[in-house]
Amino acid sequence: MIGKFRLYPKEDGFVSFIWLIFILIPIIAMYPYDNFDKQLALFTLGIFVVTYRNCLFNGKWFPFWMALMYGISLFYTLYFGYIYLFIYPAWMIGFIPMKKQAFKYYYIALLCTLTPVPFSLSRLPEYVTQDLKITIFVYGFFICAAPFAGRSIRKQAELRKQMYQSTQRMEYVIKQEERYRIARDLHDTLGQSLSIMTIKTELAGKLLDKDRELAKKEIAEVAETSRDTLQTVREIVSSMRHVLIAEEMITIEKSLRAAKIILSTEGEALARELATDIQNTVSYCLRESVTNVIRHSKASHCKITIVKDADSYCFIVEDDGKGMNGSVCGNGLTGLQERIESVRGKLEFTQKNGTKVLFTVPVDIKEGDVQ
Repeated sequence: MIGKFRLYPKEDGFVSFIWLIFILIPIIAMYPYDNFDKQLALFTLGIFVVTYRNCLFNGKWFPFWMALMYGISLFYTLYFGYIYLFIYPAWMIGFIPMKKQAFKYYYIALLCTLTPVPFSLSRLPEYVTQDLKITIFVYGFFICAAPFAGRSIRKQAELRKQMYQSTQRMEYVIKQEERYRIARDLHDTLGQSLSIMTIKTELAGKLLDKDRELAKKEIAEVAETSRDTLQTVREIVSSMRHVLIAEEMITIEKSLRAAKIILSTEGEALARELATDIQNTVSYCLRESVTNVIRHSKASHCKITIVKDADSYCFIVEDDGKGMNGSVCGNGLTGLQERIESVRGKLEFTQKNGTKVLFTVPVDIKEGDVQ
């Protein structure tokens, strides 16, 4: 069965073909195609584009396509002075995943293919000036360095992908831990209380005909246990509503990524020192601040910094956007002000080269101090 034809690899997208725009330089330079040499050069350039596309898929014919790309690049360099075509195979061996040994072989092959170039400059047409010869040497240096730059960029992309996957796994673990905690709380509290209530109810039923006063006492104890259990359930539900800063940061990162805004953070570990209900309040403030960044700032980068000094924890949310108008400032920050004041904190807001929201929480604030 013949597989579905793909113009470009799914994981790379059409962006891989954007770099082919530089192919227009020789196409325009050779126009009009009024002789066989120019027509042959144009045909060869078409083969080069097909070769470049096939190399992107990194299949079993990859060595053949790379060799053909080397050959066409050398042909254009020797006869037309277009050495920059070597940039395509140079970046290709850097971006395509391959073992270190294979990379070394392809790089040596690239250097060997470039070797005839310096000795052939004298054969170039007279219209190739001295400045162009210098340009060829500059391109040659860039081509020699390009594979290492491409390999470094690819490793960074793989590292970002691994970090994203780690974040996804961390989020799953956090959810699982929360489920296990709720299950333990229900088992340790409700299970025991309901068992006691069942035993006492059965006992009261047996005592109704023998000792009504003792039966009433047992029923009263059942009612008391029921009230205590109801209070425990309320406490469990209340704790479930708390959002830790670490959990909120995962949600914030997803929201900013969807809005094409890069997030960077500093001092996240300090947030773990805060009490749970304090973290819940701070999480709301962080969420509201980032929501304003997404809706109004038109920023490309957002930074969240957590700093601790002798008296307070300081949370800073800043972006590189255009800032916010007065109505947004008035309405959007009112809720933040009230929340921060509920934990005896302070809020500051500035607009210069973007928006900066700074709020502090006292170091000595404890669980239950939220007003």
